Amino acid sequence: MVVALTRTMWVDVRDIEGGEVAVEQDSRGDAGGGAGEYAAEDTADRSVGTLELFFDLVFVYAMSQVTILMLADISWTGFGRGLLALAVVWWAWVCYAWLTNTSDHAGPAHRLLIFLAMAAMLVAAVALPQAFGGRALVFGLAFLAVRLIHVALLALDVRGEADVGAPALRLVPSLLGGPVLLVIAAFVGTPGRELLWIVAVVIGFSGPVVIGTAGWGVAPGYFVERHGQIIIIALGEAIVQVGAGAEHSLGRLSVVTAVLFAVLIAAGLWWSYFGYLRGGAERRLRGTRNGERARLARDSYSYLHLPLVAGVVFFALGVNEAVAGADEPLPLLPAVAMAGGVALFFAGDVAYRWRDHHQLAVDRLLAALGAAAVIPVAGVAPALAALAGLMLICLFQTSWELWRHPVIGPVGSS
Repeated sequence: MVVALTRTMWVDVRDIEGGEVAVEQDSRGDAGGGAGEYAAEDTADRSVGTLELFFDLVFVYAMSQVTILMLADISWTGFGRGLLALAVVWWAWVCYAWLTNTSDHAGPAHRLLIFLAMAAMLVAAVALPQAFGGRALVFGLAFLAVRLIHVALLALDVRGEADVGAPALRLVPSLLGGPVLLVIAAFVGTPGRELLWIVAVVIGFSGPVVIGTAGWGVAPGYFVERHGQIIIIALGEAIVQVGAGAEHSLGRLSVVTAVLFAVLIAAGLWWSYFGYLRGGAERRLRGTRNGERARLARDSYSYLHLPLVAGVVFFALGVNEAVAGADEPLPLLPAVAMAGGVALFFAGDVAYRWRDHHQLAVDRLLAALGAAAVIPVAGVAPALAALAGLMLICLFQTSWELWRHPVIGPVGSS
């Protein structure tokens, strides 16, 4: 059911984007020379298949577990641990997204390894709320298994491809170094455990920068579609937390109103990502030369989509508290999480579009500043008022976009 729903929503988004592409100006000039530089890779492009949707279900659960980890310890320590856990889960998903973006994994061996990776990731997700406590070793070993399976799939994919195989092998130390440190961290107490997690995250994220992206292929349509789906997954978690916050107090008018405001905020974030400015993303990748394309995909998607996902996850943490206690001011951390999460999402959207198109989305920048200004309000006014403020910011941003129809499209170089 979740797979079917995700597929249906994504088809709708693709239909919307298709209508937007017609109004954008293509600076690539497809009718001109140089088309052969793109043709070989573009013909291998494809849509996200049911296997990837099936695989992503474990990451739906893992992201929900990140929120549970933070809700179990609403403190700055818990918040920091949640950020580390989210970074680890995100990078695991990123590695598999790169792995599958140019391979359909149709063979039985590939599919079996994918299923085993799902099982290992599910074990890691179950242990995640206690990954800094009693289940640290379980999480570390399960996550190491996820990464070992990834390396095995990588080795299968690059057999006989010298131009890809060498860069892939150079990435292996960064792929395995972080998970090994997470296993070691299970035997170390606080704050050493958290420090090892930070080092593990740095090792993982720095691999593509230090080693480079030479030889890596990017299927533009697949890459854009897959990352759009992970944004939908994150927004789905926010909706779940809205419902969880309202579950025990739904008879109160203030709680029902808070639910309405929270859903409209989530809809505003959806519009910011999937609205009018979305249509040029695939054409931007498709119109970029192969070497530049991998760097652009790494920066715009692997790195700059994390603030987008983190913003939604933090909003989910804060909105759970806000809906449950709609008549009371929020404690400082939930206020920072809720309003700061919305601000982080808009700021991440600005950064993503700047890297992708070299154009500044001023309306989103102003929305980010406005959302950040709601943080002190949430600490002194009822949570319902803070939700109303965030909802109005999203409404103004969306209304401005509907009125002005801004266009951010492909640019000539990355």
